[in-house]
Amino acid sequence: MTNKQLAETFVFMKEEALPLRFKPLAGESTAMRNRSRKDLADTIHYEEGKDYIVDYEEGTIRRANGSRIPDGSLHPMYGVSGFDHNRYSDFSNQAYTVYLDYSTESVTEDRSLTTEDIERSGLLRRLVGKLEAGEEAVYVVYGDSISTGGEASEEGLAYFGRIRDTLLNLYKEGRIRIANKAIGGEDTSGGVRRVASDVVPLNADLVSIGYGMNDQNKQADGHTTTLEDFEKNLRFMIDTIRNAGDSDILLVTPCEPNPNWQHTSGKTALYADVIRRLGDEYGIGVLDAHATWAAELAAGKTHESLLLNNINHPNDYGHWIYSKALSPMLKKR
Repeated sequence: MTNKQLAETFVFMKEEALPLRFKPLAGESTAMRNRSRKDLADTIHYEEGKDYIVDYEEGTIRRANGSRIPDGSLHPMYGVSGFDHNRYSDFSNQAYTVYLDYSTESVTEDRSLTTEDIERSGLLRRLVGKLEAGEEAVYVVYGDSISTGGEASEEGLAYFGRIRDTLLNLYKEGRIRIANKAIGGEDTSGGVRRVASDVVPLNADLVSIGYGMNDQNKQADGHTTTLEDFEKNLRFMIDTIRNAGDSDILLVTPCEPNPNWQHTSGKTALYADVIRRLGDEYGIGVLDAHATWAAELAAGKTHESLLLNNINHPNDYGHWIYSKALSPMLKKR
């Protein structure tokens, strides 16, 4: 069976080959551009064989000599270890990021997710009840800048927009209204201060809580938030929401930041472990983006190819990696 891998992202360094996430099918067309969506007026479309070369046997791709595709090695932070992004007028990868559609026999996403899987998991009882009744469900997105949709080109391509669309694909009579209460730059201490005023009054059917990226940051005096305080703060938010009603709750683990950024602690996995443990203890879902992100890195994706700001914000493909954690979460239960 042929599947399509859509808008996979790459930042090419010179003419160095990068692995495709899945083995491409020879004889099938590919399409590369400088935007996630191909229908935008300012989209530049690149030509296979002229701008980029696909090795179908090896499953790799690279810039061609004389390519119109921007060379990521010209990025001012290329090769800089422990960089301070504040010293650069433009530290984004946007100008160097390209998006590729191609055909593969691999399963590029779990299309087998069913309503039975969701209902059997027991994680989204209140939300499913609304959707099955054809009513509007309220989904509150809570967390840091990644949960604001940071670096996604539009709401529908942010992880929460993709989750909404996945659910509505299965419950076609329902409606989901997203109320985004995330704040950029915030850690769990900020979430604790706001949860009673910004989340509880909305009486949400679903609340996702996405923190950890700013909590793990390495500052001059240590991490922004200790693991003990991180756990305590998450418990406070979960308990506050639970004590106020029966909202479904999902915890979201953070992706890995650029290891060359000076504020990266290297301990993001430990914060993700706290989130997983609390999910098990409370019996609530964990959208384990850290696990799906780690799988992408292990398969050869580079940090530059996944982080649009080159620091800690996923690009559109990175948000897809987040949303891809929904199916294993539900099937696991």
